[in-house]
Amino acid sequence: MKTNIKHLMKLLLISIMLSSCSDFLEEVPPTFISTPNYYQTAGDARTAVDGIYERMRVVYSRWWMGIDMYTDDLVSRTAGSSNFNMMALHTTFPSAGLFESTDVYSAWWEGIGRANNVIANVPAIDMDEAEKNLIIGEARALRAFYYYNLVRAFGDVPMVNTAVLTEADFMKPRAAVDDIYNEIIIPDLLFAGEHCSDGLHDGHITKWTAKLILSEVYLTRAGMRRTSQGVFVQGDASNYALASEMAKDVVDNAPNSLNIVASLSAVAYGTAWDKATPFTSESMLEISYLPVSGYGNWMSRESRGWTRGTNYWGSDSSTPLIDEGITGDLYDLSFPSTPNVGTYLPTPHLYDEFEDGDERRDFNIMTRYDDGEGNTYLCQPMFRKFMDLDYLTGVDGTSFQYTNNNTILYRFADALLIYAEAQNEADGAPNAEAYEAVNKIRNRAGLADLVVGLSQEDFRNALWKERRCEFAGEYKRKFDLIRTNRLTNSTLSVNLDWTPDQDAVTTFRNTYSLYTGSVLWPDHEWLWPIPQSQLDLNIENNWEQNEGY
Repeated sequence: MKTNIKHLMKLLLISIMLSSCSDFLEEVPPTFISTPNYYQTAGDARTAVDGIYERMRVVYSRWWMGIDMYTDDLVSRTAGSSNFNMMALHTTFPSAGLFESTDVYSAWWEGIGRANNVIANVPAIDMDEAEKNLIIGEARALRAFYYYNLVRAFGDVPMVNTAVLTEADFMKPRAAVDDIYNEIIIPDLLFAGEHCSDGLHDGHITKWTAKLILSEVYLTRAGMRRTSQGVFVQGDASNYALASEMAKDVVDNAPNSLNIVASLSAVAYGTAWDKATPFTSESMLEISYLPVSGYGNWMSRESRGWTRGTNYWGSDSSTPLIDEGITGDLYDLSFPSTPNVGTYLPTPHLYDEFEDGDERRDFNIMTRYDDGEGNTYLCQPMFRKFMDLDYLTGVDGTSFQYTNNNTILYRFADALLIYAEAQNEADGAPNAEAYEAVNKIRNRAGLADLVVGLSQEDFRNALWKERRCEFAGEYKRKFDLIRTNRLTNSTLSVNLDWTPDQDAVTTFRNTYSLYTGSVLWPDHEWLWPIPQSQLDLNIENNWEQNEGY
């Protein structure tokens, strides 16, 4: 019992970790202060809620992208990764290091514990009431978001919605997913939608961030899921109307807009990803990282393939750009930074999803980079969104352990495509505003408008394709495939060989060799397993493992 208490107390945190992030939060080393003595001033409240954000920085800095591993979008390099080999073979198991040794389960609970402390203690502080509700709103929005990720990834989880003061506060059974949605996620986001900031996103949750996440929650609840007991459940279709209404509120009334300012690092079209100008008008939930050890983003390291563009561009001694007057071979044109881990790599199948002329393809899947100073770099295909180009090009002072490329989780483009999808499903056919929403995304990418007069099914399929191209590498693919009941077949006939059809010079495969791309996704792997250590610690609470593990 003492081991159980010690472990869960660590996850749910009776004390507050004071820590935050660059640009919107000032980084400081972790410090632990007992809860009763801490909450005294408005400044204490703000620092405490900033500590909730810090867990989001941790979980997205390296391992959470694994949620999409071995869908049709994402694979690992040939050598594989000990954390993801099991996913290549569809032999995922509860005691794997991914669940026991990384933050994909524990960090969400640490954040929930911090949120519960803020929600419990801030009301007693003598401070401006509007500011108090804003801070509580941010805490509740973050708690909702953390629970949202837990239930989508792991299914039933315990409902811990109060500060942990006694053993009974955390010794709880797993609660049904629907109860978590109805009693925590939706009420928390509704509260945040009323009380958070009305301005543009600066790193803190705004009312529009909360409403956008809530629109996605409704969209998710309308779709398919598999319960922890192994039952496939189709959600209530009435949620489509709720999703449409909430997303339309964001589209019509939020101060956000699509970013259409071109920049070199964004290839040739507007995007939310530009390190020189973080937190654009499009950004609605963005995590900022510092180039400081312990506070940086590891995704550039994890997502970088082979040092050179070998096989994709030719042999090591080839000069693929000689027609452009660039005489260097692949050694000369390679990115200088190391290491080359290649945990998260795009598939040729994803590459083929982009239409001819779609500027998003060369932004999302980078095989070449021209820095504007006469330097050209070639590489095997990798996700551009994950890359800090200062690190890749070897700028002094950069390191794979602390790159400062931000991670963007939600943006105005989400609102447009959620509205279009939900409206089409709710009303049986797309209206003019749904077309307009999708066409704004397509036009920015250099594509023509959708053909007018599509049926509900044809518009649905076009919308799903837009989501895949627009949000590639944004932690959405597996969840999209689940709610639309496409996960089971998503790995069938997935092309894993880069060929001249994908602009490769030769045919090659740079993915885990045992993954064939022609295996049905196992039913039980719609959910990840609860970490075995948690099952062992909660025998008295009658926890049972997700069906199939």
